[in-house]
Amino acid sequence: MVAISHLVLVLSAIASSLAAPSPVQKRGPHNFVMGPDHPLMQAKRNLTMSRRASTDYNQDYTTGGTVYFAPASGEFYVSWDTTDDFVVGVGWNPGSTEPITHAGSFNVDSGLASLSVYGWTTNPLVEYYIMDDVVNIDQTGTQKGTVYSDGATYTIWENERINEPSIEGTSTFNQYISIRDSSSISGTVTVENHFNAWKNVGMDLGTLNFQVIAVESWDGSGNCYQTVAN
Repeated sequence: MVAISHLVLVLSAIASSLAAPSPVQKRGPHNFVMGPDHPLMQAKRNLTMSRRASTDYNQDYTTGGTVYFAPASGEFYVSWDTTDDFVVGVGWNPGSTEPITHAGSFNVDSGLASLSVYGWTTNPLVEYYIMDDVVNIDQTGTQKGTVYSDGATYTIWENERINEPSIEGTSTFNQYISIRDSSSISGTVTVENHFNAWKNVGMDLGTLNFQVIAVESWDGSGNCYQTVAN
């Protein structure tokens, strides 16, 4: 999240760029969308780059510990060993409804973590996740239904965040989350299927801001390498 809001992911715990980053606010464990300890990120935006041919946006948010992040065009590597939260990845600004293909590894030795399509919209202000893999994350919040996409069923969740960091500063906004029932660390995410499913249950998006394949983790260790493309 450009607010690396702690994914209070509706899950009981339920997941800068080439321009100057926005101020970052660290969140405490109680804001963990994905659990009492799950962080959300304070992302930074790049409004000067166009989308498509290759990735043009790097998300790099860390709050402490050891996090090594190596982004490149269309790929990134991250390794971590930290008790703090971080959210890193590569993608585009603005995002789109185009399918996103990612492939590689996602190894979590300890702690909470997720691998997801992550982004924001404005008017309305919404933080969203399409989670292909989650580790040690339970769920709470409002379950809205399911959507079948890319060979798997995803459970849809909605959560309201009140007075939390966002791409527009401290705000009240909703989080929309799709969580894949069977983990996938390589494959295609048909973003439009999730956007349509959310709309069908009254979860409306606004104007797309940044959109990345992101790794988030809190209080743990691991490593990940992913290629990212449309």
